[in-house]
Amino acid sequence: MFKPAMTGLITLGLIMAGCAGKPVEPETPAPSIVIDNSSLDTPVLLAQQAYRDDDHLYIQFEEPASTVNSFAILPDPKHPNPSTANLSLQQVVEQYNDLPIAHLTYLDPEQWMESTDSLENIPIAGVALWRDFRDRLLAGITPKKPGKGIVVEFLKREELFYYYDQHGLLRSSPLHDKPSEMKTGKTYQFSKLMADATSLLDDYITAASDEPASALLFNTGDDADYGYPFIYASRDSGQVVFLRRLPENRDCCQPTDTLVPDALTHTTRSHIDCFLRQPIGSVARLFTLVSFKIVDTVTPKPVMFLQDQPIPPVSDAEPMDLEAWEQELNDLAYSPLSQGTIEYLVDGSAFFPRLVDAIQAAEKSIDIRLYIFDNDDYAVKIAKLLKQRSKEVKVRVLVDGLGTLSAASFQSPTMPEDYEPPRKIIQYLEKDSNVKVRTVLNPWLTGDHTKTILIDRRVAFLGGMNIGREYRYDWHDLMVELRGPIVDKIQTNFEKAWRLQSFLGEIRAALYRPRKPVNAAGPDDVPVRLLFTKPGDSQILRAQIAAIGRANQRIYIENAYFTSDDIIFELAMARRRGVDVRVIIPYQSDSGIIDRSNVMAMNTMLANGIRVYLYPGESHIKGAVYDGWICLGSANFDQLSLRMNKELNIATSDPDTVQAFMDEVMLPDFEKSVELKQPLPSTWSDYLLELIADQL
Repeated sequence: MFKPAMTGLITLGLIMAGCAGKPVEPETPAPSIVIDNSSLDTPVLLAQQAYRDDDHLYIQFEEPASTVNSFAILPDPKHPNPSTANLSLQQVVEQYNDLPIAHLTYLDPEQWMESTDSLENIPIAGVALWRDFRDRLLAGITPKKPGKGIVVEFLKREELFYYYDQHGLLRSSPLHDKPSEMKTGKTYQFSKLMADATSLLDDYITAASDEPASALLFNTGDDADYGYPFIYASRDSGQVVFLRRLPENRDCCQPTDTLVPDALTHTTRSHIDCFLRQPIGSVARLFTLVSFKIVDTVTPKPVMFLQDQPIPPVSDAEPMDLEAWEQELNDLAYSPLSQGTIEYLVDGSAFFPRLVDAIQAAEKSIDIRLYIFDNDDYAVKIAKLLKQRSKEVKVRVLVDGLGTLSAASFQSPTMPEDYEPPRKIIQYLEKDSNVKVRTVLNPWLTGDHTKTILIDRRVAFLGGMNIGREYRYDWHDLMVELRGPIVDKIQTNFEKAWRLQSFLGEIRAALYRPRKPVNAAGPDDVPVRLLFTKPGDSQILRAQIAAIGRANQRIYIENAYFTSDDIIFELAMARRRGVDVRVIIPYQSDSGIIDRSNVMAMNTMLANGIRVYLYPGESHIKGAVYDGWICLGSANFDQLSLRMNKELNIATSDPDTVQAFMDEVMLPDFEKSVELKQPLPSTWSDYLLELIADQL
């Protein structure tokens, strides 16, 4: 899978582990500092000289076959974390995405001599000293409690699990290979640990040279393109900067040459096989697709007709009657209340370590239902773990055909450059394992957008995340961990979906009778219900349209795909009732068409008094607050999610759960985002792209 020249912080991670699994004495005393440029067993990049001026860092390092001169532009140490209040949108985006990284650019020998002639050199610490520093830093934050450890994330490249063994020795391993009895505590970003380790860094900088030194350059031992072979630490400015070497040429984000033939084959098979598996459902989807297009055409809701109506100040009205609203939902959504506990897992750093723990701890079954199971390096790690566990427990994976196919056909720009993916993740999961995989067919280009993972019928994860690199490292997203009777309902929904994707699937799903519930209500359970989108049954749309119409106080929404004219119209109407309406939309989504359509949607909402916030990065969260009721899960605010695809959301009006969603998701995201004060620039082509996006 991986070539010998290991990429990025994977190599750094192994170095930091002192070779995975090798014990390191905890709480080591202050080391005797020796500047050591000794190499490892494999060739590494080693800095020979380093200099800096006010803005630049100059490094000469040895490659296996040559000496390389390079420089990097350092971030401004005076404003490491400026407030977003007075920054432009582009500046906020750059700040949000800005890790403490500087890229190395090559210099020819003459430029090197000219640039460094009058500069003072920086002491250089070798790999052995780097290991010593790392051990002391991580020993101090790893819990001593038996069975507990921490995850350390290395700049979106790799994560390692650190723990103390029964002998009190600090050990580490890749997260997916950690001992199954060990549970994950906190997840740390190593860049932040470095930035906060000022006193420890000061000891090393002080001892790094016979003369007083204000900075130090570590050799980390990383030798790969897109790696971090050097780390610069400054006592004066407090900077810690990871130096990254980029290859001169790199093709990224390009579709593979199998996309078109694979897509045509799958689409053809979807329309043929679906009549054998789901003849009624296939016709129902076509009828739903045609009917809502007709209805939308004859009953438009153009927001422009509201322009002459005044926009009042935000009122201080009482929130809607939640007890009456829940009773109304019983009839409106055809989905009765259940019970359960809800824990929010914000971003991949919170969700995936928890998922690994759950998969390792499974005793009977693992049932996964996703829109995308990617074939990138991170998804393969999860796949390997599932294959391993399939020899001991029942593992079933249900994935959407087009979703998984399209995701696997594009190479992420953050992917390690030497990674060679399996051509098809389904075949990879099934090979040499007992994993059972079924693919959701896509008649009329609709699909199953649901994301649920069930462990032993006792624990369920639900939300917006699929399995892949972007969900672990790159995107802002949300999953919830559910326990209690609600898990039985999610399990039943999975069982029907699983049977549906088999021969005579509609009959088998219709004949399925739920097993006896295994989850009893507990003292901490709260009322919660499932809401669905199914062909001919748009529960999620109906419920949220009704919630918008009944909200008296506030409507806060975060969603990346805002193409529903019905939703925008109802939000504009709510604002004219005096409701505080706020919407968070990411600065950039995973679709260029949606990005331009979102511009039109944001400008329309802004013109109707709705406060619009741009999230600086890719937010994939789909959640909303309507007074004291929340609805979140997999559904976007587009036609496919609200009318055609299969989707699954949860909803509750429990006060503590609603407040936790505000505190952990909405309020932090408002703080990170930039509020638009004027319309974004648009062109004539955006109107055309909006028309296209309205159909998606």
